[in-house]
Amino acid sequence: MRRLMGLILAGLLVAGAAWWGYTTYGPSQETRPGQPRETAEAQPPPEDLESVVWASGRLVPRRWANLSTQVGGTVAQIHVAEGDWVQAGDLLLELENRTLEAQVTQARARLAQARAAFDKVQAGPTEAEVAAARAEVAGAQAALAQAEGQLQEAQAALAQAEAQLAIAQAQYDELISHPTEPERRLAEAELERAQAALNQATAAYNQVRGDPNIAARPEALALQQATAAFKAAQAQYDLKVQGPTPERRAIALAQVRSAQAAVALARARLPGAQAHVDAARARLAGAQAALERLLATPTEEDLAMAQADVEAAIAGLANAHAQLRQTQVIAPFQGQVGRIHVRPGELAGAGQPLILLGDTRAMHVETTDLRETDVVFLQEGMSVEVTFDALPEETFQGTVARIAPVSRAEQGGTNYTVEIALDRLDSRLRWGMTAFVNIEIP
Repeated sequence: MRRLMGLILAGLLVAGAAWWGYTTYGPSQETRPGQPRETAEAQPPPEDLESVVWASGRLVPRRWANLSTQVGGTVAQIHVAEGDWVQAGDLLLELENRTLEAQVTQARARLAQARAAFDKVQAGPTEAEVAAARAEVAGAQAALAQAEGQLQEAQAALAQAEAQLAIAQAQYDELISHPTEPERRLAEAELERAQAALNQATAAYNQVRGDPNIAARPEALALQQATAAFKAAQAQYDLKVQGPTPERRAIALAQVRSAQAAVALARARLPGAQAHVDAARARLAGAQAALERLLATPTEEDLAMAQADVEAAIAGLANAHAQLRQTQVIAPFQGQVGRIHVRPGELAGAGQPLILLGDTRAMHVETTDLRETDVVFLQEGMSVEVTFDALPEETFQGTVARIAPVSRAEQGGTNYTVEIALDRLDSRLRWGMTAFVNIEIP
């Protein structure tokens, strides 16, 4: 095992030495650092190698961006297709956002209301509004008068019911209070007198009862009168001693109960009538206050409050729009849609590239493999020749427009990006095409 590891280590050392020797003393060191890295067929004649820097690149718009949304969600609609030209501010894509759209609609309505209220405060009331307010005051006054009349009727009905109750109660009390002790004694005395008179008349009648004309004698008449008086005294005595009958008691008590129910009903109607009066008074006060506000000149505070409502509504609408825009992709500049990375129904994450947009009417070449050993020989404004794989027979002239201040580490090497401005562009050239750049060094 140790022998095998030793052989592997030795092989690695040999390979590393060979690579170092090739990179240090190989063909690329026979020229200046600007010598190309392409195949022998792509290299210029040997006499030009020391005055040209070679690099590869690609054609890109001067202005381009991968567009995304600030929040994640399901892709609802894509309003463009690849290749479409769009204007700055165009809606390109949106996620599911019905709730946010509704919030925008509500905020817009609140702003319209606030502006209308401000205009109304500033302009003052119209004649129609004043007339309507006066009519409301008059109607409230009539309603109050009617409610107060109903309250008075309810109060009178209660007073009448209470009076009827007092009468019924007094009649019942009077009925059940008899007979009293003096009334009993008086009835007994009357009965005794009647009995004595009857006895006396009977005795007188008995003395003459043998007379054939007894019926015509005064003794017979006196007996009849004494008998009738006794029966009347007996009936009065029975009435005084026994008192009112159960039927009379029940009738009197029923009258009391009916009067009590009438009182309860009248009292139950009273709070409702009072509530109607209170509501009518409140309505009248509100109508009068509204009329006074209409007739009063708006103060600076009123105008300031109305203006503050407008500004708050504007801020609310802006916030609703901002929330909605987080779910939308809107073109930040005029350009052509290069690529669409998603489809409707797919889930998109926050910050995920969704649409590639670039202004392909203004494109330049950006190098992709310019080495740090070559960039030191370049300056902005140097002449450049550019060829494309797509148009190998044509050569395009340009200049170095910009040299990146910071390198890019790619494929294990350190490269710098140089932007090449072309003097002209062929309509057949497309975004992303491969370019070959040679920069002549003075």
